[in-house]
Amino acid sequence: MTQQKELGMKCIKYMLLCITAIFVLTSALTISVGTTIYAIYHDISFFLSPYAFSPAIFVIAIGVIMLFVSLFGCIGALKESTCLVNIFAVILSIVFILEIAAAITAYSLRSEVSQFLDKKLREALPLYYQHAEAQDAFDFIQYELNCCGVDSYMDWHAVDPPTGGTGISFANLTVPDSCCAQSHMTVVGEETIVECHKIYANGCLPRVYYLVNQSAGLLGAGALTICFIQIIGIVFSFSLASSIRKAKIERERRRWEIQERMINAHTSLNPNNEKVAPVVYVPFQGQAGA
Repeated sequence: MTQQKELGMKCIKYMLLCITAIFVLTSALTISVGTTIYAIYHDISFFLSPYAFSPAIFVIAIGVIMLFVSLFGCIGALKESTCLVNIFAVILSIVFILEIAAAITAYSLRSEVSQFLDKKLREALPLYYQHAEAQDAFDFIQYELNCCGVDSYMDWHAVDPPTGGTGISFANLTVPDSCCAQSHMTVVGEETIVECHKIYANGCLPRVYYLVNQSAGLLGAGALTICFIQIIGIVFSFSLASSIRKAKIERERRRWEIQERMINAHTSLNPNNEKVAPVVYVPFQGQAGA
């Protein structure tokens, strides 16, 4: 029976070590995903609210925390330390609760993100030729996402370009050079003339919203993966802690039994060394008078 318990404890121990190793790899992957999403959000930060970066930062923080927490699980399993294994399980439980709360909050804010993007893009469009930051932000999304304007290229009809400014004249309106989808270069003497033959017709709002949603979905998938592994880690951690505690109690009991047997065996083999308690006779009241 005792051998079966120790065998079961060893199985749980090695399973916890495997889960800890998976934690390390998953944490590194989570940090990589979080930093990538943060970089994507940073490129379009002009159109995003500050709290839009919170999920990416939170995922990076979770990845870093899990790397350090994995040390408790690994060392606790190797040293068979109940304290370290319990600390590992408790921290996993706390992080798991925080992840669930953050996921619910992020899901509830999806509609607000959509409204904020729509408002920010429409407010920034008239400022294209007035503010360099707005111009750089619009040029980036139009060039990288292959789009033009907010809903379509016709949105630029309401934006008056400055006199002598650069742009592409198309259908009685002027769009930025970043709206050009197909261009042709012609060398005339020492000058290079770039002619745009086709512009992007689709607006940028749906594509920016799709980019943000896909990034958020990737973060959510990573968080769910960590949550699933965390549940397994919590179960095995508490099981290992309980097995270690029972094993230590069993070892102490067996050690005590062995010591008792050795003392009893030593006493029975040396009867002459046994100390006999003296017998004291106390006379009765009647005997004392006689």
